[in-house]
Amino acid sequence: MPKRDPVYREEVPVTFPFGIHFQKSLLKLLTKDVGFANLAIARLEPHFFENEVLAWGFNFLVEYQAKYNAVPSLRVIKEETRHLDPSIRELYQLTLQAVAEADLSAEEWLRDQVIDFIKRNIFVSAFQESKALYNQGEPVKAYDLMMSEMDKLYNTSWDVTDREFFFDEFDQRRSRRLSQDVGSDVVVTGVPELDQVLGGGLSLGELGTWIAYPKRGKTTLLVNHGVQAVRRGDHTVLHAVFEGSRALVANRYDTVFAQEAYGRVKAGNLDAKTYERMQYDYRMYSQKLILRGFTEHWSYSAVDIYDEIKELKRLHDWVPDLIIVDYGDLLRGRGKGYKSETENQQAAFRDLKSLANRGFAVWTATQAQRPKKDIDADPAVLTSRNVADCYGKVRVCDFIGSINQTKDERYAKEMRLFAELYRDNEAGKIIPVRADFAKMTITTLRGVSSVSSGSTNEAVPLGYTKQEKMAY
Repeated sequence: MPKRDPVYREEVPVTFPFGIHFQKSLLKLLTKDVGFANLAIARLEPHFFENEVLAWGFNFLVEYQAKYNAVPSLRVIKEETRHLDPSIRELYQLTLQAVAEADLSAEEWLRDQVIDFIKRNIFVSAFQESKALYNQGEPVKAYDLMMSEMDKLYNTSWDVTDREFFFDEFDQRRSRRLSQDVGSDVVVTGVPELDQVLGGGLSLGELGTWIAYPKRGKTTLLVNHGVQAVRRGDHTVLHAVFEGSRALVANRYDTVFAQEAYGRVKAGNLDAKTYERMQYDYRMYSQKLILRGFTEHWSYSAVDIYDEIKELKRLHDWVPDLIIVDYGDLLRGRGKGYKSETENQQAAFRDLKSLANRGFAVWTATQAQRPKKDIDADPAVLTSRNVADCYGKVRVCDFIGSINQTKDERYAKEMRLFAELYRDNEAGKIIPVRADFAKMTITTLRGVSSVSSGSTNEAVPLGYTKQEKMAY
């Protein structure tokens, strides 16, 4: 009798062929990415998870989606544990907390493994069912079934188009809004009058631009925006440096947090009390601020910033809420073929807006045209008409403001911010502030309706309460 080769039978996997850490990361990703979840729910089963809590969490996600036509956040799933029997409630809560802390730095690899797992399931199931039909004398049905399942196999992909059926997805939008912390989608500036114009702060998805003459505090104001995002909003900040050096910007951040003279901070001349306070603050704000220098050449674009974000995500599971581009005029548009600097600038700012559309708040600055008049003596307020190169580059911005300061105001440590335009609220407001460049700090002048040299109104550093200032 001739020797027969062994017959290998591949069974449909009962659980994910990965470890528990993978499965925690998967459940976390399902709650963060609605498009991914909607596609995966139809193809995954609770028993694929080898941990009972993870299986319960996925099953709740499936039932919630079926009932409310929305994918629940991890926060909603954690809230559901309150209804569980007290004997298991703590275990479920601890496990879900571990899910919240799961690593998503290898998100693309995670997606690839899941899609491969699903494809294997589709193939094995289709093969087994088709073979059974064929053995029953139904070759046509076997063929049709196999072709139908192969279509599913080829069409299994997580490449989701940014599209929604508006009326059908109302429940998803409502679920997302209810699961968010109040104010979590806005990044405060620390200037009450400006935050009022912005509806609480610059929102995720928005691009804000400051117009100013050279040496009028563009970087200093942007640094203060970064400090406020961290100190008041507990946001993550990526400060992209395109002018000067990363070390100089780091000195400015240290100066604002120290509330000491820039020269002393730069020289390392801090008293023990200030040094101890800064160490405490910096431990509390660990991992909240990243400075990234882009100063090796002059051809950077918004793509380079996005590549940095993807690398930070991959290597450190770190994603910014606020991106500070210091500053926008030094960026080039994507691609080539721009016939003029005007076209290049327009393209660069459109790319920044596209970057913001990915879910980041973006602050940047741009130069104003030099007037024929003496800029140190001219008290006129800058508007978008004064922007250098082309007005078209700021048309895409959600907020347009300007930094205004005469020579006399500089000596008096005063400045006027002009909130010219904001898409979602009334603007056109002049905001007087105190500008102490020795301490690199822009401070609010509470209760001041107009600028006057030598103002005696007490200034409170942005991000600090009056009590905090006195305590230091």
